[in-house]
Amino acid sequence: MSRNTNRKHALLIAKQWPEPASTAAGRRTLDILDLLSEAGYAVEIASPAQPTPFQAKTGYAEHQIEVNESSFDDWVRTLDPTLVIYDRFVMEEQFGWRVRAQCPDAITLLDTSDFHSLREARHQALKSGEPVNLFNATAEREVAAMARCDLTIMISEVEVELLKQHFCLPDWQLHYLPFLVRALPDPETLPGFEQRQHLVMIGGYKHAPNRDATVWFAQQVWPRLHPLLPGVECHVYGAYSDHAMHRLSDPATGFRVHGRTEDALATLARYRVNLAPLRFGAGQKGKILEGWLTGTPTVTTPIGAESMAAENAWSYALSDSPEQFAATTAQLYQNPSAWLAARDAGIRALESGFSYPHHAAAFIERLETIATNLEAHRNRQIWGRILRRTEHRAEEFMSRWIEAKNNAQSDR
Repeated sequence: MSRNTNRKHALLIAKQWPEPASTAAGRRTLDILDLLSEAGYAVEIASPAQPTPFQAKTGYAEHQIEVNESSFDDWVRTLDPTLVIYDRFVMEEQFGWRVRAQCPDAITLLDTSDFHSLREARHQALKSGEPVNLFNATAEREVAAMARCDLTIMISEVEVELLKQHFCLPDWQLHYLPFLVRALPDPETLPGFEQRQHLVMIGGYKHAPNRDATVWFAQQVWPRLHPLLPGVECHVYGAYSDHAMHRLSDPATGFRVHGRTEDALATLARYRVNLAPLRFGAGQKGKILEGWLTGTPTVTTPIGAESMAAENAWSYALSDSPEQFAATTAQLYQNPSAWLAARDAGIRALESGFSYPHHAAAFIERLETIATNLEAHRNRQIWGRILRRTEHRAEEFMSRWIEAKNNAQSDR
């Protein structure tokens, strides 16, 4: 396989246009694209989603594409990217077989943002009371997409180990890439304990864990916490809030659902304590990272803390008990020493786990290693090769059938 490893042209095929002000996934996507651009890649974005008023002005070339349309084949062959990134496994299912046929030498990379099937399994377990079942239908599809790609980047070390131990994915097909922090916050320039007031929650409501967290906090934690902090309000922000979320507002007790905030960091910096009462989920948590970046101590659960920092690194005992969550929040809100300890623990977590120079360099080095040894790398992927030859053809034939059906209807 002959390759020109000096030419660097990256194409992101995105399920949605990146909305960094709405979701942590949107911010992570732009971080990755900026990282690639700084490494010398020409970067372009394509998506079948309709544009939104909240999508980022990325500065990169953007293309509207269609699913189940063979016109994509000619387009991507002409574009001829050397690196193709799918930001969800469903995008790999839709377009992966087309990319492989038209651009066989392009490195393919899956960015999961989080392990979707783990999040779904935890959600189902929470609703049913049954143990978590990792081996669900979504996992079959998601792991198959990982196997078909040259590399999968994971935002959680916990999920890397889970994929290796329970799904037998090899280490050389996975790469850990956390949120990337270019500069640590300077506590001297941020509002201090006395300059802040009230509690804050933040998170987009297209994300099921955020909806559940808001409901659980409003119904189970706030009635216990409000009496401990008389006069203190809790302000909840989230993109795509709807009537169900706004109905949780209770002005009489100071629980207020506001909806979208245009600048999450500026908003968080006004509040004394940040809350992340997550009961299920996966991956790293943008709301916690933003709390640390603004010097806002964050109270969270074991699920929220997972993949962010070790259990003993939070300055308080993690808990998903409503009583303990309320007690910890009250302690950080009222005690300046406890507040400072939690703030400093967050800054230490940023420094130890999210260094841009370390993780960015390792990621680019990994891509370059694969590019210079692509044939050997792919020869090791026997299960990916089998899936590309057999089971994944179902997506291809379904897509071709839908396209033929659509064309027939348009001819009538």
